[in-house]
Amino acid sequence: MRSNRGIMKIFGKVKQLPKAVAVVIALVLIGVIVRGALSFRDDEGAFRKEAGAIAPGDLALVTVERKEVAEELELLGQILFREKVAIASKVEGRLARIRVDAGDRVAAGTLIAEIERLPLELQMRQQEAELDIARKAYDLSKAKYENALKAIEVKFRMIQKARADLHDKQVSFENMDRVLKNKTRLRDAGGVSESELKTVKAQHTTVHTALLNAGADLEIQLVGYRDEDITTAGYPLPSADKEKIELFKKLNTRIEYAELQSAQSRIRQAENAIRSTEMMLRETSIRSPLTGIVASKNMEAGEMVKGDSVIAVVMNIARVYVAVNVNEKDLKKLHQGQRVDFTVDALGDRTFEARIARITPLLDTKTRTVEVKAEMANPGMALVPGMFARAKIRVGSPEKRLLVPRSALITAVGDQGELYLVKKGIAFRQKVILGPQFGDSVEVTKGIEERDTIVAKGVNSVYPGMVLPKRKGTERL
Repeated sequence: MRSNRGIMKIFGKVKQLPKAVAVVIALVLIGVIVRGALSFRDDEGAFRKEAGAIAPGDLALVTVERKEVAEELELLGQILFREKVAIASKVEGRLARIRVDAGDRVAAGTLIAEIERLPLELQMRQQEAELDIARKAYDLSKAKYENALKAIEVKFRMIQKARADLHDKQVSFENMDRVLKNKTRLRDAGGVSESELKTVKAQHTTVHTALLNAGADLEIQLVGYRDEDITTAGYPLPSADKEKIELFKKLNTRIEYAELQSAQSRIRQAENAIRSTEMMLRETSIRSPLTGIVASKNMEAGEMVKGDSVIAVVMNIARVYVAVNVNEKDLKKLHQGQRVDFTVDALGDRTFEARIARITPLLDTKTRTVEVKAEMANPGMALVPGMFARAKIRVGSPEKRLLVPRSALITAVGDQGELYLVKKGIAFRQKVILGPQFGDSVEVTKGIEERDTIVAKGVNSVYPGMVLPKRKGTERL
């Protein structure tokens, strides 16, 4: 009422001023009256604005204070298996039976499925018969080789005999040649008749022929056992007789030795084929290579299994990963072994703890993030791959920071933001520099001071210059 009487007095004085000045002053006074009518306070602390009344509780003021908090990264991720194997068969054939179903827990070595064995068993019998034939062929080749070696021994003896016979024939010829010469001189002296000399000549011719035959026989016997045979074969000529004999044995049994080696190769080939079939028979029993849970069963008994067929998938979830994508600017804050706390929506508020095991060295150029995997034990298999996870990673030591509610921010782009700072009951739009977030709060590094009052709730109902109510028990943040 007093304010109204004061305004009326002012209007009275305005009437006494010149007309142009009076009009200007009157318009200013009317604006003040309208502004006051649109925003006033009553005894209960409610206030009004152009858009209408603001209900009690829609507006909240807080006094900001420093709080000791540690910086945390809040990330979204999912649970991943630590190991997974697609179980296939090394043997192609018909699936005789499958012994597991999806959801079954299996230990390493558990029988998963079996392939029909009959085709491989028939193949094994045929290979065993081929091995028996190869062994017999080897025995025959070995006997031929041994006989060839014995024949070499005989050959050496025949060569010795031929040499001895040649020597004997040479001695006989030399004796006969002396006799012929003596008889010839006696005939010339008249001591031997012409007929007797002819007889001696005939004997000489016979002995000479025998000598020539013995020489020819020795040459025949020496074929393949001469020094030139060694050098022609490409070997250096040994100086010792013993080495030379061994080399002659090698040269003169090459065919038999090659047949023996070929027979040995056929035996090894047959044995390898049998071992391969035995291995394939063992592989008809398909076992799990790890302990885990059967994630899926992809085939049924009676289906044909090929090289690319996946019979079942087994995952090891005794230990699991929680995988999150971390912005590249935060990577320097992380290291292996760092603790990660997380919850999964499927298990309510239960908190799990993992440790960073892997930081992927590749950056996703689209999202500018890197995948980080934290590993943990999974007792009771409560965590299942694919579950949605909410993770927190503490990346700093506790320190005092000036925090404001995120609801107090009018705008927030990067580290730039705005809020309403309240001074003497009037709201002012204030630019601030933002730091990291801590749950529902965010750090302000510049723009306001400790114990300043700000609008924490209902910022959309406030405008710059707005007179705010004095509320009892203004909250502290």
